[in-house]
Amino acid sequence: MQTPSAARTGPFPLHPYPQLISTRFTQRDGLPDAAALDILVLDGRVCVQTLGGWVEWADGLWRRCHEPPDMGRPAAMPAAPEGATILSAAPTPSGEWWAITTAGALEWQDGAWSALDLPRDYRHRQPMPHADAVLRQVALDPSGHIWIATSHGAFVTDGDRWWKPLDRLDGMPFEDLTCVAFGANGDVWGGSPHGAWRLRDGRWRAFHGRRWLPSDHVVAIGIEPTGIAWLATSGGVARIEERALRLRDKADHYEAITQARHNRRGWVTGCVLKTPGEPDAGYVHEASDNDGLWTALYVAAESFRYAVTAEPEAASLARRSMNALLDLVRLSGYEGFPARAIVDQSEQVVGVDLDETVRVPGEPDPIWYTPPGHEGILAKGDTSSDELDGHYLAWYVYHELVADEDEKKEIARVAAAVTDNLLRNDLTLVGHTGRKTRWGVFGPKHLNNDPRWVEERGLNSAELLCYLLVAHHLTGESRYQQAYEDLIERHHYLLNVGEYRRGAPWHSVNHSDDELAYAVYYPLLRLEQRPDRLALLRHAVASTWLGGPGTTGIGEEKSPFYNFVYGALTGQPCRIEDAVETLQDWPWELVDWTVSSAARADVTVLRARGEQRSQLDRVLPASERRLMRWNGNPWQPDGGADGRSEEDAGAWLLAYWIGRYHGMIFE
Repeated sequence: MQTPSAARTGPFPLHPYPQLISTRFTQRDGLPDAAALDILVLDGRVCVQTLGGWVEWADGLWRRCHEPPDMGRPAAMPAAPEGATILSAAPTPSGEWWAITTAGALEWQDGAWSALDLPRDYRHRQPMPHADAVLRQVALDPSGHIWIATSHGAFVTDGDRWWKPLDRLDGMPFEDLTCVAFGANGDVWGGSPHGAWRLRDGRWRAFHGRRWLPSDHVVAIGIEPTGIAWLATSGGVARIEERALRLRDKADHYEAITQARHNRRGWVTGCVLKTPGEPDAGYVHEASDNDGLWTALYVAAESFRYAVTAEPEAASLARRSMNALLDLVRLSGYEGFPARAIVDQSEQVVGVDLDETVRVPGEPDPIWYTPPGHEGILAKGDTSSDELDGHYLAWYVYHELVADEDEKKEIARVAAAVTDNLLRNDLTLVGHTGRKTRWGVFGPKHLNNDPRWVEERGLNSAELLCYLLVAHHLTGESRYQQAYEDLIERHHYLLNVGEYRRGAPWHSVNHSDDELAYAVYYPLLRLEQRPDRLALLRHAVASTWLGGPGTTGIGEEKSPFYNFVYGALTGQPCRIEDAVETLQDWPWELVDWTVSSAARADVTVLRARGEQRSQLDRVLPASERRLMRWNGNPWQPDGGADGRSEEDAGAWLLAYWIGRYHGMIFE
């Protein structure tokens, strides 16, 4: 492999950063009732009021307690007016009191309660807050400003005539507020029926869904002096803290998760949780359509890790998964055919459906089959280009960075068998059915001359060029180079590559194909040496990342995988800060929680005329959207699996270690 060069894309120093981590508490954790009504944090004590009484957090446990008198209503505050209850109150800078009560918003002045005379907007002469706003809480911040949480955002005032509204125009994610709270470090927290937000250094961060909260309905928030936030919700209590970590610490954490629940004899993919949201309560491995692809990404990640650190563990993990990847070919029962998955008939996995058939009209071949010569196992067929892309990427990277001489020979042998499968079958992939698979189609007869394959022309052309160039590099066999040259000279495949994503509107982009494209771009552009060809290939990569008129470039997604590959292949600036921010913001947990943006006020859902698909007007931070690999759509408004599954960390690890390997980031 060529010597990595950061060129104009780094190096970017990595420093410890605040990793957000949430711990959720419900009745199972000792709360007397799931519904929390209030939370008080004072002098090192955290007390929660529930329907079942008060509890205090001490020594890692919830213990019942009486309502602490020193944490209740301040002694200096006037008693509530007769027949009313004070819901929240705050002193004003002039020594008066404002209160939200069951009798409305009141003000204590001259020794008596009266209706709070709210000022009007000095610009538009409109009531402030809005006439139809419901006032929920009044609170005093450390600077002496009074905050009123309302159903239409927050209003901040000096207690006299000067007001400042805060709402969606300022980026507030949830406007229907129930409470606000203030941290000693300047953080402002807001709660709503739809989740919570934090305002820090002018930036908003949203917390909603089970990744963060037992329930989205937040009723009260308390902040410790250390900045730890306690959120009382209708379903329990959340403790949101920040730990100072390095990205390498996070890589080790993700590695531990992957080895604990996602490595099935070397194959790495997601798992199904026996109890939703509780990985420690048990899991079942999955045999997926993409065992080959996800395992391949993990092999590449560990190979880059080994090249950076020389850690024996990295080589060992890469080797084990490379052997599993090779077994998908060696155990398929058909020369040069990689199975999607291999399962021992005695093991417990999900995803095996013996009634599943290849969806070809009139030819319902079973997808799962027993490979000839390999009794006792099941193999999944109908392998797609997705799988091949992963195999060739992993073969190339592992061969260059980890493999010993015997392994290089075996990788070359298997790569030759798979590539020969394509060559002898008119550049299609043929497996157990004796016919081409649905998506294993790469020849000019289809891509250049069949209108049904025109949309696949750009990507599939790049894929086949990659396969042939990698096969030639691994084996030295001239027939692969000759086929490569023939496709460029006679069938204009080099020009075809530039068609991928060109002019594609947002609603037609296949984000899974983006991941595949960058998986094959990497070996293809690393191995091609001719400047004239590299000029066209780099332009193809740049056009996908930068976008063009009417299209959104992949660079807008802030993906470290796409950004680092683009930078490595072109030497151009690749938005490293965005990439690092995404690596840092990736959720600490890898459980696939459901996330919905329907209640957010700070985004707009876009819908194309005549199209079912919708997306947001911007990409949300990784911690605020559904957990996904690089094949997911980060613009998606909602999605998730309700905590029923957990993903492996291969996608994150690949992005992190490829950035380290190419010198774009360093610890």
